[in-house]
Amino acid sequence: LELLSVPAAEWGRRLVGSNMVICLSFIPLIGIGPLAVFLAVLRYGAPTRPVLAGAVAGLLAGGLAATFYAAHCFDDSPLFVATWYTIAIAILAALGALGGRLFVRW
Repeated sequence: LELLSVPAAEWGRRLVGSNMVICLSFIPLIGIGPLAVFLAVLRYGAPTRPVLAGAVAGLLAGGLAATFYAAHCFDDSPLFVATWYTIAIAILAALGALGGRLFVRW
């Protein structure tokens, strides 16, 4: 919807914003602690699909981290949020899947 309401000349500025690198750095950094806790708890849950369980734990940690980060981020363009927050959360999901594969065994 934002692409329809904003002139094409503004799309690049709205996409990149002023905190792109900070967003891609801080969301995974904020989420790594909760992810470690979730993976530690999953070790005792005996999931039958540890990679999927780790990825879901990463999504949860990423969602929490993005929520906390959004409270302090000035870039609130839907295009910025949909792009960079999604990439940052996907990084945590990938780390969670890797952590699930390596650490969640029973």
